[in-house]
Amino acid sequence: MDDALRVVIEMMESIGHGFRKDLEDVTPEEAVWRPLPQANSISLIVRHLSIEAEWHRASLESGEPMPYGTTGDLQRRIDLVPVDLERNLKAFEAAYSSFVAALRKMTLSDLQQRTEAAYQGWPSRSAHFLGFHQARHVSMHWGQIRTIRNLYQKSRGQPARFFPDNPTFSKEEAG
Repeated sequence: MDDALRVVIEMMESIGHGFRKDLEDVTPEEAVWRPLPQANSISLIVRHLSIEAEWHRASLESGEPMPYGTTGDLQRRIDLVPVDLERNLKAFEAAYSSFVAALRKMTLSDLQQRTEAAYQGWPSRSAHFLGFHQARHVSMHWGQIRTIRNLYQKSRGQPARFFPDNPTFSKEEAG
């Protein structure tokens, strides 16, 4: 492993582990629950992440470009992915693990070359964006999933799953 990439790899591994751990006991009802009709469910978020994790993997392993615009062909391929939490979680884990494994074999220079190939035509991005774009993306959606899981619990009169007694939240406004 290139020492210059060690922190990025550790971050990716930590995010992947925490993400999987927080989804271990999602019930089928919880997976499709939405706090609002127009909101995303956990199943939809994991579907989205599985699709994009595959794109990131392909970009890192073989230099395939990351989709920038949605063509009719791309939309048809996206539409073929079912909303199936177990299937998509397995697909996500496989693509994410392969991404980390490929990153372990790279040098910083390799990563810069793959980033250039992956993001041709995109607006500005850093020289090593491919190395942390997926981590940032997964982290944002992981936060959404944790929030949905907390809201699901609280909407049923149960304490929040994550940090139920956090002292930084005011008891007065929490209601």
